[in-house]
Amino acid sequence: MLGREKEKITDVRVQGIVAIAAGIIVITALLLPWLSPEHSALLGMNRTKEPLEQVVPMTLVFLAFLTIFGGTIHIAGYMIGIKITTVASAVAFFISVMVIVVTIANVDANEGKTLNLLVGPWIGAAGAIFGVISSMLERK
Repeated sequence: MLGREKEKITDVRVQGIVAIAAGIIVITALLLPWLSPEHSALLGMNRTKEPLEQVVPMTLVFLAFLTIFGGTIHIAGYMIGIKITTVASAVAFFISVMVIVVTIANVDANEGKTLNLLVGPWIGAAGAIFGVISSMLERK
């Protein structure tokens, strides 16, 4: 019976560590370039005076911190932590994918202008996927 409990503790630690890593990946993705209009690159955390342009990055920062917090309290023994991580990561994945889809749709609409999708949203989506699958990491 003691071996079972040890495996369970190991599963919880692995789930929590993967969740924390997922949150860190999403925050790191915001520091990478997301879009490239013609000659310059726009980072995920761009300094703009428009408050609406800051909604997506600030929401992703909040969700990433929620993912890290969920992983931390999951390691501490609270099972609600992994649920917080899963939901926050799923929403972060949805937002990252919507940025990709909207950017691709705008490229088709603006025929004369060049707008390239860079590495940021892809890494953000990958980090969010890690957060979602962290709850599924268990030994059978």
